[in-house]
Amino acid sequence: MASKKYPLKAGGVELPSPTSLSVADEIIWTSSTGRTLTGYMIGDVVAEKKTLNIKWEFLTDPQLQLIKSKLIAGWFPITFHDSGIDFTIQSYRGTLTKEHLGSIGDGNYYYKSVSVDVIQR
Repeated sequence: MASKKYPLKAGGVELPSPTSLSVADEIIWTSSTGRTLTGYMIGDVVAEKKTLNIKWEFLTDPQLQLIKSKLIAGWFPITFHDSGIDFTIQSYRGTLTKEHLGSIGDGNYYYKSVSVDVIQR
């Protein structure tokens, strides 16, 4: 079986293929949404936004530096595939979490896993 490839670009640059990519379709409601005294739900949907949960495994320092240089603190475009469509959205990232593996004797420094959530603006 061939390895999975999840095409992912940030700022127009292809990132290392993640080992896992989950896409959530978030529903955004009006700020007045809530329950009445009788428990009846009220409110209106104003938008649908995407949240990406991205995970990589066994990255080198240069691969991690590329990811960090494109998933910047602030707004950036990210392109991904979901539901038969390639999407490009303006987004921001959450916390970038890195689990260090270290040097294994081949001259490279490795990260066992790296993960981040990317949220549509």
